[in-house]
Amino acid sequence: MQWTARQEFDRWAGRQQSWGVGLMTVSAALFLWLGYLLSMPFTVHDYQDEIACEAPLFYESESTSYSEGTPRLCSVERDWPDLLAIGFLAVPPAVAGAALFTSGSARKRSSAHVFRILEMQGSEDRARQKARPKP
Repeated sequence: MQWTARQEFDRWAGRQQSWGVGLMTVSAALFLWLGYLLSMPFTVHDYQDEIACEAPLFYESESTSYSEGTPRLCSVERDWPDLLAIGFLAVPPAVAGAALFTSGSARKRSSAHVFRILEMQGSEDRARQKARPKP
């Protein structure tokens, strides 16, 4: 009876951990994509020309901002609100994934602890029954 309950409890805890890892992976992928978009130079196609654009994070002009100093197509292609939206989209899966993984780990550890106590109580009961004199 206890063994099947423990297996089911551990199975649910494992599912929680798996969902947590999956959500954290999604979040990590979004953060990596954001880092790539911020740090890598890119090109924009304008009719027949290709315009080379600097990475938004490493734009080196002190007198003008990124959207004013480069051609307008560069700033439209990698606009800061769009980039920040990717960052904001990555936060909820990270938080939910961390919570699910932590709760699944805690469930597994508490399950192991409870069943270890039950096993020790059972072994103590068996030891007491052996120690009693037989009539």
